[in-house]
Formats: sequence, C-alpha cells, structure tokens
Amino acid sequence: MVPAPPPVPVWREGWWIGESEAWAWVDAVSMALSDRYGPWAYRWYWGPGEGERLGWVTERIPAPAEAPAFVAGSLLVWRRWLDSLAERFDRLLPLLDPAQAGPGDIVAAWEAAIAHLMRTVVAPVVDDDGWQGWCRLVLRWFLTAADVPAEHAEALVNSAVDKRFDHWVPLTAADIGDIAERLTRDVLSLTGTVVAAPDGNWPDTWPQGWPSWRATNT
Repeated sequence: MVPAPPPVPVWREGWWIGESEAWAWVDAVSMALSDRYGPWAYRWYWGPGEGERLGWVTERIPAPAEAPAFVAGSLLVWRRWLDSLAERFDRLLPLLDPAQAGPGDIVAAWEAAIAHLMRTVVAPVVDDDGWQGWCRLVLRWFLTAADVPAEHAEALVNSAVDKRFDHWVPLTAADIGDIAERLTRDVLSLTGTVVAAPDGNWPDTWPQGWPSWRATNT
C-alpha cells in the first residue's frame, strides 16, 4: 500500500529542495491508509511526539525499503493514542450527566475532566509552541462527544485557549485550572445548566479571576 518515498529533502541556500515532494508522499500514504482503514488513519503521522516535531518530513523521510515498516509503526502509535483517548472519554463522559452528578457536582466534574485531558495531552509535548493545537483539538472532540454542537464546541474552546497562549508560552498548572474553569462556565451557560452556589458562598480564586463566577455574594 505504501508508495515509494522521494529522496530526503536537502537544505540549500535557505530552501528545502524536495520538500513539496515529501509532503506529496505523506498525503499519498494518508489517502491509501484512510481508504483502507477509515478516516482516522489519515493523520497516521500525528502520534505523540511525531506531528509536533519541527522538520518532521524533511528529517525523517525513510528509505524505500524501510518505508512500509516506518508507516506501519507511525500508524500504530497514532491508533494507540486515539484508543487511549477514547477510553478516557468513556470514563469521563458519564460523570458529566446532570442526572447522575447533580447540580452541586457538575461544575467540579467538568473542570476535573477538562484538566485531566489537558494534562494527558500535553504530557508528551516538548515544544512550548506545540501544545495549544493539541489541546484545542482534543477539547473540541470531547465537547462534541458530550453533545455540544461542533460549531459551538470550536468557538468555546478557541475562547478558552485564547491568543495569550499562541506564541511560545509554556503551560502551567494555573493555566490548566483557568482554562478548565472558563470552558466549564461557557459550556454550562450554553446548555442552560443551573449551577448551585458553593457551600459558604466564598470566592475561590484570589487574586486572579476574583470574584469567582460561581459566587453569588459579590
């Protein structure tokens, strides 16, 4: 199924010679795999630590004899990652059912699910300019799996993971908490879920983000 790859691109006088041919080969492999296995296989080269690497195509085009094993290995890494993500979705989504969680717990369930997914997604990412796209992608998938319409899911995620994070910004635990809270607030507002006030009704963020969006005594 795997077509013969072109020669490895060569850097010469400020240009990669042969880069377009390399990408054409990647796309040809994607088409062959998705036709055979389904749409999920199109991004066979997106496994953790693969898609984010700068110069991935220019540096890693295999020799013709090695191409089938190279593609198969990358495809398996991608599939295992997708399966792992699907298992996490299956565990987290039932916790977001208001009938099961109750209004007092639904906020905590959403925030915990979003934070867990973000930590999972960014764990293998070593590039401070590479985690944003991964988080946006997975959070969009998660929201649509939770029955948020796709167009709303994209807008909500883009608003939560906003332009502050677009340029070489490392992700911190505080950022994960902030994004999880903002996205939870927007999702629940969209679905019309009434959130119960917390016990004691005291703002739980200080000083950033104060007063808390959940507090009603401010």
